[in-house]
Amino acid sequence: MSEIALVGKPNSGKSSLFNLITGLNQKIANYSGATVESKVGAFHSHKIIDLPGLNSLRTVSAEEEISRDQILEYAENKSPIIFVCNGMQLEDNLLLFSEIADLQIPALLLINFKDDLDKNHIKVDQSLLADTIGCPVVMMNSRNGDGVDDLLKAINKKTFSIPNAVCRSLYDEFEGDSLVNKYADRISNFAICDTQLDQDDFFKRQKIIGSIVRNCISTLSNRQNFLASTKKWDRFLLHPVFGIATFLLTMLIIFQAVFYFAGIPMDWIDLGFLKLSEWSRGMLGDSWLGNMVCDGIIPGLGGVLIFIPQIAILFFLLGILEHSGYLSRISFISNRLLSKFGLSGQSVIPLMSSWACTIPAIMSARMINNPRERLAVIMASPLMTCSARLPVYTILIAIMFPGEDSGFFNLQGVLLLGLYLLGVVATLVMAYFVNRRATVESTDLWSLELPVYRIPNWRNVFYNVYLKTKAFVIDAGKVIFVVSMILWFLAGHSPKSESFFEKELATAKMTNPSISMDAVKLEYSYAGYMGKLIEPAIKPLGYDWKMGIAIISSFAAREVFVGSLATIYSVGSDEEDLIKNRLEKEINTETGERRYNNATIISLLLFYAFALQCMSTMAIVRRETNSWKYPLVQFVVMLVLAYVSAFIGYRLFL
Repeated sequence: MSEIALVGKPNSGKSSLFNLITGLNQKIANYSGATVESKVGAFHSHKIIDLPGLNSLRTVSAEEEISRDQILEYAENKSPIIFVCNGMQLEDNLLLFSEIADLQIPALLLINFKDDLDKNHIKVDQSLLADTIGCPVVMMNSRNGDGVDDLLKAINKKTFSIPNAVCRSLYDEFEGDSLVNKYADRISNFAICDTQLDQDDFFKRQKIIGSIVRNCISTLSNRQNFLASTKKWDRFLLHPVFGIATFLLTMLIIFQAVFYFAGIPMDWIDLGFLKLSEWSRGMLGDSWLGNMVCDGIIPGLGGVLIFIPQIAILFFLLGILEHSGYLSRISFISNRLLSKFGLSGQSVIPLMSSWACTIPAIMSARMINNPRERLAVIMASPLMTCSARLPVYTILIAIMFPGEDSGFFNLQGVLLLGLYLLGVVATLVMAYFVNRRATVESTDLWSLELPVYRIPNWRNVFYNVYLKTKAFVIDAGKVIFVVSMILWFLAGHSPKSESFFEKELATAKMTNPSISMDAVKLEYSYAGYMGKLIEPAIKPLGYDWKMGIAIISSFAAREVFVGSLATIYSVGSDEEDLIKNRLEKEINTETGERRYNNATIISLLLFYAFALQCMSTMAIVRRETNSWKYPLVQFVVMLVLAYVSAFIGYRLFL
């Protein structure tokens, strides 16, 4: 099977073309030694590889390095490529093509977005352009497939040819293959290249490509009108005031959409797995197998699949922003603030996405070019206040300010806002320190291309949503499921016998008639013993062993804290008001005062603000960094930060 690579700049429509010609005959794979994904598909007897987009062979990001190395390998093996050009930015795209042409790789030039060219009365002389660059030229529209037949014929007939070299005169002391090898060596060792020679190379290419475009494209005035329309929108969307306001409004709509639209399907998934668990209980009974299936396996699967709506909706909306061209504008306007913390505008979307859920936010950090910045965002983003913290925050704040009703603005809202702001500050500070201390290679150069505005390619948007969701379920889901089973075993098993539980229940009912058998079994479960084991360590924070069980359980997911308290205090329901009333009445037997006083609540709020209590996040960090080192360091650092902050908060308000 012959191999053909798709090469091009970001926003060239390369991925849309890949999806179009391969259909469902494709798969996702990781490059060796990297977490960067490649898409591999099949078309007839050809293997099609979609290389990550790059702006230049003088690379600045991990994804671009992957593409550069693959291109150099194709140059050595003389394997063919299809170079995909954005027709509305032909001159800029052909600059990259000229670099690849000097490597003398068999190529076919595809000019994409034919519809935009037709709409703006821009005509490309294909024959003249093909003669000038020395390889076949095909025009098409990857959004609707117009012109795909011409491309498929060219692929089947293998009409690839070696393009004309562009800048050989810069290396005129070499000839033939030795020239290509010398140029390839310079590309491979860009970091130690002669800067002056590279500048001369760029300006020479720019001059040659500009001449080619002027000769081969007519009615440029219409193209200028099209670009003028884009600049008109940019005057508003990049405005220091209106642009930021539009950006914040856009983000507000996205987060509201994630909460609002994901809520219903998440409830369906939750209810579906609850019904499945009840049905399985009826079929298997109260046996060891039944407990494992109903309390371990089914909830474990539900804990994976319940994230699908949030992930799918967020990546769908981000896909719209990216394919419409607005995502680049968001990066531009946020760059000034983030640069003070060692970040760039590329980090704003992953960081703000963390307010909905850290998992898809960390996955979206792939859009960041700088490896060190990407690591900083991955390590710091769990400090943003995700939606899983809200159940914990709301119930604790409601206990701290009971009956608070002073209009729209009240102390409950102020404290919740303060927790969100605390998360933002902590995230930026963490990112700053990771940037300063990380040994990962940094590329300070960040180039931002502002593409023209266009209607998104819906097929590509939906397909990318499918791929991202599938990657989470298969890769991160494995770890989540295993840890869920471990937690089930710890909370559902005990070294004590049934007769011991019955005796303890009878004794406990003398002082607390409402106590249930589940509460007794939980106290003497392995998780209960762990809670009592850590009680000396958490007592300085104002916690007892019951809170210890809830904290241990919530390391699976923060929102488990509320359900654990409902079981521990025998509420019999996880409705917030019932739990709140029970916690308000809980007494510290040592002091005779309220167990959940202001000092303890502040301590818990600070602990949950900083602690990494989400095994899903650790699983996805492991997947994205390809190492357990980073999630373990992340866990320990955030746990120490949470403990110290909770201790200080408790002592200050005691």
